[in-house]
Amino acid sequence: MPRTFTFPAAVVVTLWCVVCTLIADAWATPLERVEFESASPTAQRHISGGLILGGRIQGYLAKPEGAGPFPAIIGLHGCAGMPVTTRRKLIDELVGWGYVVLLVDSFATRGIEHTCTSDPGFRSQFGGVLDIPGERTSDAYGALAFLARQTFVDPQRVAAVGFSQGGWVTLLVAEANSFELFVPPSNLRFRAVVAFYPACKAVVGRLVIPTLILIGALDQFAPAADCSEKIDTWRTDGVPIEQVVYPGVHHSFYYPELQPGRTMYGHWLEYNDEAATDATRRMREFLKRYLN
Repeated sequence: MPRTFTFPAAVVVTLWCVVCTLIADAWATPLERVEFESASPTAQRHISGGLILGGRIQGYLAKPEGAGPFPAIIGLHGCAGMPVTTRRKLIDELVGWGYVVLLVDSFATRGIEHTCTSDPGFRSQFGGVLDIPGERTSDAYGALAFLARQTFVDPQRVAAVGFSQGGWVTLLVAEANSFELFVPPSNLRFRAVVAFYPACKAVVGRLVIPTLILIGALDQFAPAADCSEKIDTWRTDGVPIEQVVYPGVHHSFYYPELQPGRTMYGHWLEYNDEAATDATRRMREFLKRYLN
């Protein structure tokens, strides 16, 4: 007599999610796992008399069909990494618009699970402590240098797009001080940045490249008011700084995984389809304006 097996609901959901992920991977833009060196500040290179390379960093690389050269986007994840569905969504959109995409993974090679608590430094399983603003900005410039070596990338048309903590890093990339610290001899520069719900309060310098900030009015993690208070100061040099505040919208509104919303690390996070759709449109128009 055949046996009947009853799986717990959690197991069924897990198995179904695995199947969905496999199907999505089969349909989505092909990804290549790559490694590159994190950058080091210019001052360190001068002291040593040569190029000091940071640690090895991993990332996901995708490109449109053809030889290029194409404009490119460097994606920077939040404090808990980037969920698989969101990663696929972002890559498919950007590649579909004609961009090479490199999503930087600042945690994998450092053995870090997340950096979402209030600790100033985050100890990895290897014993090191991550300096978030310093090392993650270094990762972004290391990614820029890596893309500049690819024949299918136009190194003069590269932007950064970041989410939450990654959005904070994109604003740090846009700071004048960042350019002074990290610009390599070839004068590589980011041409624009897009910051989804960034921590604006932690950005103290003036911004020197076009910047788009997309944030929810009910964001508890990264209050929109912190960005609004600094916009006028950031605009003093005539650099285009745009901010869109979505009424009734919470942190992480771009992540489809967060439906329904939930409390994580002491804050409410929730996907909002209307805000995500509008933000996608604005991001596309902004990138086209400054990279194409």
